[in-house]
Parts: sequence; structure tokens; C-alpha cells
Amino acid sequence: MELSSHLGDAARWLLKKTQRDPTALLYHQWLTGVESLYGDVWGQAKVQAHCEKYGLTLGCRATPAELLFILQTLYGILARAVLFYRWSSDQSLAVSEVLSRLADPEFYHRQWGVRHFLPKLWDAGYLAFCHEEELSSVFQPMLTLARQIAEQANSEVWRNLLTDLYEGVISRPIRHDLGEYFTPYWLAQTVIEMTGFRGRTGEILFDPGCGSGAFLLAAAEMKLQTAGRASAEVLDNILHTVIGCDINPLSVLSARLNLLWWLAERFPMPLLDVELPILHYDTVFSTPLGNTAQGALQHYLPEGCDYLVGNPPWISWNALPPQYRKRLEKELLPRYVLFDFHGQEARLGHSNDDYLVTFSWVTIDRYLHQGGTCGFIIKQPLLTNVSGKTFRHFAIRCVHETTPLCVKRVADLRQINPFGIANETAIIVLQKGERTAYPLPYEIWSKADGHFEIATFEAQPSSMADLASPWVVLTPELEQTQFMAGRCPYTIRHGLKHDVADVLIVHPIERHDGILVIERARPRKSNRSPERYKIEPDVVYPFVQPRHLTAWGVRSYTYVIIPQRKAGENNEREFRQAFPLTYAYLQRFAPAFAARRSRIFSGTPFYGLFGLGDYTWSPYKVCWCGLGFRPEFAVIGPVEDTFVGTKPVVPDGTVYFIPVDEQKEAHFLCAVLNSSIVRTFLSARSGKSKRGLSKKMMEQLRLPIFNRDDERHLWLANVSRRLHEQAAQRGAEPTMPAELDSVVTEVFRAEPIGQLALF
Repeated sequence: MELSSHLGDAARWLLKKTQRDPTALLYHQWLTGVESLYGDVWGQAKVQAHCEKYGLTLGCRATPAELLFILQTLYGILARAVLFYRWSSDQSLAVSEVLSRLADPEFYHRQWGVRHFLPKLWDAGYLAFCHEEELSSVFQPMLTLARQIAEQANSEVWRNLLTDLYEGVISRPIRHDLGEYFTPYWLAQTVIEMTGFRGRTGEILFDPGCGSGAFLLAAAEMKLQTAGRASAEVLDNILHTVIGCDINPLSVLSARLNLLWWLAERFPMPLLDVELPILHYDTVFSTPLGNTAQGALQHYLPEGCDYLVGNPPWISWNALPPQYRKRLEKELLPRYVLFDFHGQEARLGHSNDDYLVTFSWVTIDRYLHQGGTCGFIIKQPLLTNVSGKTFRHFAIRCVHETTPLCVKRVADLRQINPFGIANETAIIVLQKGERTAYPLPYEIWSKADGHFEIATFEAQPSSMADLASPWVVLTPELEQTQFMAGRCPYTIRHGLKHDVADVLIVHPIERHDGILVIERARPRKSNRSPERYKIEPDVVYPFVQPRHLTAWGVRSYTYVIIPQRKAGENNEREFRQAFPLTYAYLQRFAPAFAARRSRIFSGTPFYGLFGLGDYTWSPYKVCWCGLGFRPEFAVIGPVEDTFVGTKPVVPDGTVYFIPVDEQKEAHFLCAVLNSSIVRTFLSARSGKSKRGLSKKMMEQLRLPIFNRDDERHLWLANVSRRLHEQAAQRGAEPTMPAELDSVVTEVFRAEPIGQLALF
């Protein structure tokens, strides 16, 4: 639903008013409120770029914060106006009167019999200093649009209408930057049905982060269908047993509007002086917000709920607003065990469990009674990636006690992709108070001819000695390749981590008299000429990123400045003396180094890097992409380069590799890894997620150690070398010999040597 063309006049007018008198328009009040939701997101380059682009579409030159304030204000007005025109009999009111009613809490009481309908909002300030004619000229197009939407709404589309409306007002890139993904009604309905909830009288269902209220609508509908008819008793039951909370006042407003619409569709209006059970509330800290009364949630959940459902926030711990994160660390970490990685593993990012985990375990602990059932939408990699270890304990681990959780059902929805983006989605159903037993059913959902198809397998931890280890799905392929499982005898490394690509990744222009002239990357859509600098070529190396890698070869490479030989080396004085030009260049961008958020870059020198060691300088590396599931392996060796001379190639931090000293050994390993049988092994054990071929994943493969006296090993090395040569020829498609898989199988099983033809 593209609405930007209908909102331009109101957006420009609100921006002008905001910039002229932000206090009167309550802009600062809004800004204070959203700090706990978005933190310092405004400073991110991608957010600024997306907001600038969308602002120009609306004709607004606004900061990201100003633009979001305007858009959320417009959505709040538009959403209420749609409800007004759908259910109010006063269709001919002047624009100013409609806007006044939408901002008046008492209007909802008079019109629909609902008390305390509006959460504490900011969006009525503009009414106080505007003439009726001005309001009419600015907002008439938007109210006309609201009337059209209300007239076109029907029983099939209205459940997702307000979500579609929000997505039409705020562009997709901005919503994704803010981590705002709304659950479609069918998915909420599916989750609730999977929990076993059937809407029986007295069963309490609670969504602790309800968003626009999709789970609440689905539960209310189920309650009504189970009762068989609309009555005062059924209404009273719904309003006391289907409860939602959210930390965002705009989400609370959307959920209340959705529930009020649902009630108006099914019950006589006005209602008899009721209050909707959707609260502005921080459920993690059990804190009422805005105009929510103390003890409001306790009123609805005196003994907890029977069913806890929802779509918890998908955000990493480190991406939380700083002040909110500090409060979490201060108040929750003394009580709960929320991290399982420490030291080097934590520095590598394995400890960055999603806030989803914290939110899930805390709300289950606080609101779900013993024996109750939880149904949450989660990130599927929490089940299959190393970083989901805390989640896979399936227990609420407090300092003095542990409450087990039993996994009752899992649905892998990655093939369905319900959110239409790269998020890897699953549904998990848990029962509080029981332990998880393995193996357990694991459903993989797909879609064909408009219908869902469900294939059911079993899943269990990859190591039964560590029940929190990543899951594997017990497919026939897993069993067929079990003979290759074990401990990898080779050390697997990741490449260079830097987090300042626009400073360290450079483009050489020319070299003369021992000086290298470089350019920094030109900003996108910039008309400015790229900046040029002079540095010493000795500290510049060929650099391979995932886009450069393919099976049996490297397409190309770029260049990177590496001012250290190993991570943690404090060589600033020596470096400044030996490479003054490069040091001056790096010093110029010291603020960019200082702005890096990861803890792995703390300490000295200011340009410190990570992922550097003796292995970085090994002459040969068997490399693969660590992002996604790309089982394509290549050997990279030293290169002779016009600009930097003969040097080893350095992989990027998202590239994994096995460092070796000998070319034949590298090609032997590459031939083994690129075989179909090994790819089957990896496919059967990988979650195929963002880190589908991680270090932990690859360490499960018991690679054979190269033996130069074994004819099969030398044959495999020769195969890889020839295929690399073919891949390097333009237009040539490497063709693997038919016996490759059988030879690799023999090598793994250490079976007797057969006859091998020269390749």
C-alpha cells in the first residue's frame, strides 16, 4: 500500500511546524519516549541515507528523527480516521472536528463505550495553534484517503489493514532499519493453534509484546468460535482472558484499534463501559508506561497465564539502546544466566545472543504459570547456529534455581519466508516445567499450489554429550555421511576483522619511487571525485572477500592496509617511524576507528585489528565464504601484483580458511571439500543460515590428513590444481572427474587403493 503521494502536504506542514516550534508540537516528548525503542539509531549511515531518500519523496528535508516523528504522527491520525469513517455515523463533520474527536479520549467512550482508549501520545499538539482553514487544506487529502480505505475494507482484508497502513506510511528500508516486522494474521493464528489453545472459557492467553495485535485478534476470534455465538458473557470472557502489552505507544494504539474494529464487527455498539485489555507496558521490567495504571497487568494476570504467545523482538543485545541495555545488565544479569560464552569466544561475537532470548525467558518466567504453554516466532538459527547456545539450554536459569522447558513442537518456515525478507523464521512451542527429550519432531514447511506442505523429521543436538550444541535434522543424508563425522584435525581460521572498510580497503592508482597512490571508495551517488592519498606499499596486501570466491578459484581481489602483523600488537611507535605516510593516513581517520562498537577492537593502538596471526601469512589457504550456505572451496596462494609485489592473499573476516604451507596439501583439501559427498555431509548438518558454514560447523568434519605417499591424495591434489586452471580460463566450466566422490570416500574410510587414471 503506497501512501506517500497522499501524505506530502501534511508531512511538509508538520515538518515546518516541528522545526518552528518543537515544544508546542510535543516533538521533544516523543523523542524522549522513543529513546528506549530506537536508541542512537539516527546516527547510522544507512538510516540517514534511507530517511533522506524517503524524505525527498515526501518533499521533506528532515533529520531521521524529525522524519520518523512526522510519519508516526501521520500514521496515528490516519489509522484512527479509518476506524472513524468505518464505524461513525458523523460522516460529514469538518476536518478540524474530526481531528479533534480523534485526539479526544472521551470520544471513544461516547462512540463505542470504551474507557481509557488512547495511550499517552504526542500527536495532538498541532491542534492547539492552527486555524480551521489551515487544518482543512492540509489534512483533507489524508482524511479523504481514510474514508476510501474504510469503504473498501471487508472481512477478508481488515485484519491486516492497519499493518498494511503502517507499512504504506513508513518505507520498507526505514522499517527494516528500526527492526519493525509485523506478524501477518495467518501466522499468528498458526502459532496459537500449534500451542493447543482452543479458546475455552477461562483460558488466559497473553502476548507480552503484541505489536499491532494480530495474536490477540486470532485468539479473540477463536474464543468466539468456540462459544458459538456473541453474547455479553463471551465478550466479558474475551476482555478478561485475551491480554496484550507493548512498549511502543503507537503499537498499543494499533492493537486497540484492531481489537475495537473486531468487536464492532461482532458485538452491538456501543459497548457497556469496558476497557480493552491492551496495556502500554514494559513486560521485561514489569513497568507500566504512559498513562497505564500501576497494577494494571497484575489485575489481568493475578496468577499468570495459560498460554504465552507472540513474536519477540528480533534485535541483538549490542544493538539495544545503550541506556536500556545498561538497565538490563544491572537488573537482569544478577538474577538470570543469559550468556554462555566468555573470553575469546565472546570477543568473536558468539555471546551476542539475540535480545529475543532474554525477552522470551524473562516473560516465560514472570507470566507463564507452571505447566503452561508458550508459542513464539523465533529466528531459526537459534536452533542450529553456535550463537544460539543460551537458547538451546531450554531452561530459565536463575542464580539459585532452574526451570526446565520442554520443546513440544518446531516448525521451520524458512522456505515459506512469511515476512518476505531474509529473516529465517521458525515457530517453537514450549511447555514450562518439563525437560526436553531428544530426538524430537522437526517440521519443515513449504508451499505448493497455494497450500502448505509439512515434512516431519527428527532433530537432536549435534553432540548428545552437550545438549546445548547446535541441532542437526536427522535426515537420510545425515546417516549416509556419518562415517565422515568427527573432530577436524586442521585448525580453521577466520580472516581479518576491521569494521572500517572505507578506510582500510583502498584502490591503488599508481606506484612510483616506492610510493603508492591510492583512492578511497567513492560514496554512492556522489558527484565528488574520490580522495587520493600517498602511502607505503609494504603494508598493502591483496584482499579476498566473499564476492571474489567461487568453487575452484578466486575471481579477483581488492587491496587492504594491514598495519599490524598480529592482533593485539602495540606497534604504534615503530609503525609511525617505518611508515610515516600510512600512519598519517590512518591518523586522519582516527575517529572512524574510535567509533567501532565491537569490543574486539578495544585497547591500543587506535588502528588495532582482529583476526591476525601467523596463519594470516601462510602461503596457501583453502577458503570458503562464511556467510550463508555456499559449499564452494578454493585455494588461494601468493600473487604477483603490479602495485604491491609478491605477497600472500589475506581473507576478509567473513571468509573462513585452513592455512597450509604446501600447495599440494591445499589442493588435496580443496578437492575433498568440493566433492559432492562432502557437500552432502555439510548440507545435512548445516542450518543453512547466515553462518551456514561456520568454524564450529566445519570442525565436525573429520578431514583426512594429507599424505604425500598416498597415490589417492596426490591424485586429488592434481584434480584440484587442474580444475583451478580451468576455472581461471574465461568461459571454461570446470568438470569434475566421475570418480571423485568414490576416491574421497575411500580416503575417509582409509580403504585399499584402487586403480586411478591420471587426470
